[in-house]
Amino acid sequence: MDGFESRFFPAEDGLRLHARDYAPTLDSGRLPLVCLPGLSRNARDFHQFALLVSQDKSAPRRVIALDYRGRGLSDYDADAANYNVAVECRDVITVCTALGLSRTAFAGTSRGGAHPACHGRGQA
Repeated sequence: MDGFESRFFPAEDGLRLHARDYAPTLDSGRLPLVCLPGLSRNARDFHQFALLVSQDKSAPRRVIALDYRGRGLSDYDADAANYNVAVECRDVITVCTALGLSRTAFAGTSRGGAHPACHGRGQA
């Protein structure tokens, strides 16, 4: 077991997006944590962190780690104009909506830490 399930979602434009879903064995009622990688990185960067958070003995939390389009297991977008923050933000919201996540906490590295999807959508 890798500790996560690979999940795939259609973006607004039909491109296939990938996320790792680290679901805890016990539901502690804590907000899910969405992890957003840096510009040229992917969901694998969060693996050890996601395992620690999702398997915490006192307060486990569901962790979703995204692969932006063209990275990790998400499909490559042939339209270079779609590699921008606005499209990535829509993709994050699309994945959260598909998972039924109306409130989330966010963690990110580099560009993922400053991503507009984090602002106004979730709480820590």
